Amino acid sequence: MTTELREALARVGVVLPSLCPDPVSYEHRYLPPLVELGRCTMDVAARRLTRALDGSPPVLAEPAPPRQDTVAERLSIATAYVNARSRGERA
Repeated sequence: MTTELREALARVGVVLPSLCPDPVSYEHRYLPPLVELGRCTMDVAARRLTRALDGSPPVLAEPAPPRQDTVAERLSIATAYVNARSRGERA
């Protein structure tokens, strides 16, 4: 379902990392499934997507900076939060 949309957007230089079916709405009995389009950079939202909708030529994709957020970092933050809460501190 979202593969065609992802491929079409990629052809015009737009990449939406979180493009996927919304799992909650997919299981809904009466409403049609929704697609999650969010979680893109301002550059993609403001410049690339607008150019694609206007029919302008695609902006060449620039390599994304290396991701700084790691699983170990997230685990460390979560552990610090839990420890603070167990001591009665506000996190």
